[in-house]
Amino acid sequence: MKDGIVNVFKPAGMTSHDVVGKLRKVYQTKKVGHTGTLDPDAIGVLPICIGQATRLAEYFTEKEKNYRTILKFGMETTTQDQSGEPILKTDLPKLDKEAFIKLLEEKFIGDIAQIPPMYSAIKKDGQPLYKLARQGITVDIEPRIVNISKIEVLMYNQESAMLDITCSKGTYIRTLCQDIGRACGSSAYMGYLMRRKSGAFTVENSVPLEQLLASKQPEQYLISMLDGLVDMPTLLVEKDENKMRILNGLPQRMPAVKNFVEGTLVKAVTLENELLAIGNIDEGYFKPNKVFKCGE
Repeated sequence: MKDGIVNVFKPAGMTSHDVVGKLRKVYQTKKVGHTGTLDPDAIGVLPICIGQATRLAEYFTEKEKNYRTILKFGMETTTQDQSGEPILKTDLPKLDKEAFIKLLEEKFIGDIAQIPPMYSAIKKDGQPLYKLARQGITVDIEPRIVNISKIEVLMYNQESAMLDITCSKGTYIRTLCQDIGRACGSSAYMGYLMRRKSGAFTVENSVPLEQLLASKQPEQYLISMLDGLVDMPTLLVEKDENKMRILNGLPQRMPAVKNFVEGTLVKAVTLENELLAIGNIDEGYFKPNKVFKCGE
């Protein structure tokens, strides 16, 4: 079994966990995990980690995301998307496109407070919120600060809008759609969602799940751990004695460490282009946080 990341294009109607289950069979291993939940109704980029790469998931989850969404005005639903039951109907917004764009720029760009939806995988006292919601139980949810770096209006009229959104991890596009509707003096729900990018993984370099499942050589779709970490700075480890110390989890002082700012997270790589470890630069040392078995 090889280690790596598969950039899956998830179809609608499946949970992220469903995709993980299918890939466990494809790659014949239990060591499979996704890098951030994508709603069942949503489509798009869902990076899946295989083997040792499951230990990299946290680094991918932290990355910025890009979405394409269609927001529908005039109604709110229980789930904030088209799969939910209607709970509120209002008049359509009276803003023209110019006023709509201005509203987005003034209220929804930068750091914003967002209350995650009840129908989400976030846990309260150990229970996923969506399970409580299905039982008719509502709990108080603390607002979270998320960052929206870009909202491009691709289409707008009084009934709907198509938006291209770049945002931080933890952003709920469903909730953003609802909040935008309210800010317009109306209401809204999410009618469509595609994740176009998650860190270095994009729609353009993704593989449709159906194609992956039908393949007789699924290994061809594995992206190496190093390629998955392409935007993480590289610390080259040239000497065998340094390599062995790092593999044993020990801090190591090397000349190349001086090239990095204190606290920088880097990947330690051998001359043979193998991933040794991920760690931080600390007081002139490379201090490994996670060590990887080379040659496996």
